[in-house]
Amino acid sequence: MPIITLDDVRYRYPEAGAPALQGISARVEPGAVILLRGPSGSGKSTLLRCLNGLVPHSTGGAFSGRVIVCGLDTRAQLPRELGARIGFVFQHPDAQFVLEDVEAELAFGLENLGLGRSLMRKRIEEVIDQVGIHALRRRRIGTLSGGERQRVAIAAALAMHPQALALDEPTSQLDPQAAEDVLQVVLRLVAELGMTTVIAEHRVERIAPFVDRIWTLESGSMQDQAPRAAVADGGARPPVVDLAIRAGWAPIPLGLRDARIHTTQLPIRTPIAPAIHGTGEVMCRLEGVAYSYDGVRAVEGVSLMLRRGQVTALMGRNASGKTTLLKLIAGILRPQRGHIKVHVGAGYVPQDADALLFAPTVKDELRGLADASIAPFRDWRHRYPRDLSSGERQQLAIAVVAARAELLLLDEPTRGLDPVVKRALSGFLRTRAENGASILVATHDVEWAARTADRVLLMADGEIYADGPPRGVLSDSLVFSTQINKLLGGQWLLPEEVPV
Repeated sequence: MPIITLDDVRYRYPEAGAPALQGISARVEPGAVILLRGPSGSGKSTLLRCLNGLVPHSTGGAFSGRVIVCGLDTRAQLPRELGARIGFVFQHPDAQFVLEDVEAELAFGLENLGLGRSLMRKRIEEVIDQVGIHALRRRRIGTLSGGERQRVAIAAALAMHPQALALDEPTSQLDPQAAEDVLQVVLRLVAELGMTTVIAEHRVERIAPFVDRIWTLESGSMQDQAPRAAVADGGARPPVVDLAIRAGWAPIPLGLRDARIHTTQLPIRTPIAPAIHGTGEVMCRLEGVAYSYDGVRAVEGVSLMLRRGQVTALMGRNASGKTTLLKLIAGILRPQRGHIKVHVGAGYVPQDADALLFAPTVKDELRGLADASIAPFRDWRHRYPRDLSSGERQQLAIAVVAARAELLLLDEPTRGLDPVVKRALSGFLRTRAENGASILVATHDVEWAARTADRVLLMADGEIYADGPPRGVLSDSLVFSTQINKLLGGQWLLPEEVPV
């Protein structure tokens, strides 16, 4: 008997001009892992919210069809009743936090279930070990990095011992190693407990080898396909699939293990080094910059220069100091030691783009911008910015800030973006750099950094420990290397570079 049944599900948000979901039907068997993918704004988060009743109970709007989860009709059950059956992790974990510290947050759902104190303690200890957050257990939520908050949100969902999990981009704020750790937790639950899991994810290389079906959403309609058939049709897919299709490999590999048997067919050459960009005037200079939060260092002894015409990717594990460094350069924080000199106007886009969107319509947010900056948003111009998807809000905030700044500081700008929009963002930033801007981007997206950046900085414990071109920094690494580099070694980074 299916654990999840979608029967001709249709939904339109209040006052929306078009339906968010149109005739969605699918079945999920117990223990199955489903990858949900699709363009930004295609309805992925809406569909996940149908599984725990948030749509339509909390959103209103016009809903038809049936959603049955763990034997319960979501129209007849309230979200709080469904929460014990299907664990849900939001794209922005702050949206589900209720209490101020980690351990209390993990206990909150269990208290609502009326569990005894000893059983609650047992579940909390187990989930802390499963997700690897022991060091965070006594921390206040407000002191956690974005990635740390996401891991706590996943732990809180798992503590409820649900029969199914719905995860909305659960690794979007995690560094590559942390993302791998979290997915391994989920997959262990699948293998050992038969946990049914539906994961919405843009960076599909992390999960594609392990899924049973792929659901692809496009303009509210959905295709339910076997994994190899889905990735062959296009959309978000692992870089090894792009290489496999160019090289004619069959069957199409979904991950590195399956791809390695084909690599002997590739000619051995040395990749051509691209031209060096970003040797213009210095636009920002840091000398021995340091900053601590309540005695815990976040940035320590950082000295660097950012030049005109240069796109620089800032990478490192969660809580390594990337966001703090961006805030220091932007002037939001003042260095406690060292000096920062910014010679031009700087603009900062945080991880949560909502912090920059205040106008009643998209058109009002874009007021005063050149036609070229407005053009990509013409179809949204009458919409309320907070009603856009996460990825769409991110695009809007970047456009607004980038049009007015010569030094552009972006914190995780690709979070929530589909591959097409990420490529467009790459092109946009490269154009801004060619027109004289300097751009510093904090990102966990290794594939995007390899495609976009002229320079990569690696950060750990508040210090910059590597600085150079992507081909040197993003190769020969167990963590910060592209999938193609892990497959072929050397200095190969991207599938389109490899001769076939």
